[in-house]
Amino acid sequence: MNYRRSLLFAIALLLGGLLALGGFVLTVGHFLTAVDTFSQADAIVVLGGESSNFFRIQHAVDLFNEHYAPLVVFSGGTLADAGLACSSAQLSLEAAQKLGLPSNAVVIADGAQSTYDEAVNIHRLVQQHGWQSLIIVTDLFHTRRAARTFRSFLPDITIYVSPAPDPRYDASRWWQNEHSLVAVFNEVLKLIFYWFKYGIVPFEI
Repeated sequence: MNYRRSLLFAIALLLGGLLALGGFVLTVGHFLTAVDTFSQADAIVVLGGESSNFFRIQHAVDLFNEHYAPLVVFSGGTLADAGLACSSAQLSLEAAQKLGLPSNAVVIADGAQSTYDEAVNIHRLVQQHGWQSLIIVTDLFHTRRAARTFRSFLPDITIYVSPAPDPRYDASRWWQNEHSLVAVFNEVLKLIFYWFKYGIVPFEI
């Protein structure tokens, strides 16, 4: 009898674990998403990225052309590991200017190697320029961590998050391609890391 109860308990645990895993798979892509409805702001901040950075740049230029903000801030770190002397922010600027962004509408905020560093840098710019509102441009799966990080650093500033359209990523089917699969698992780990390292809670409390 005890063996039977133990077996049934083990089966129940297994089924519960499978249900929990299924729920995680179905919902985590949407949990990572934190998209805002917004109007005009003082500046658009383009966070540094890798393979998806073109989408961020294009989206930021589109927002600028639609008069959502008079300035675009390009953030990003050094590219010494790739053998380049310039920063990713400078490369983003060059790409944006090819898309027609005027040079007098640009602010460079380089030297950041993480979202946390970017928030620190933008905090300094907010103090220098007296900005009251920002539109943060990043990838859809990065919007929650970006929003929580920037709102933690800038609690008195209105932070909007606007994801750059990326045809490779679907929050409802993130497990169906390698790009999305890697992005989601990396982002979940980073959310946990930010929670324990910096005290940035990934959800509203």
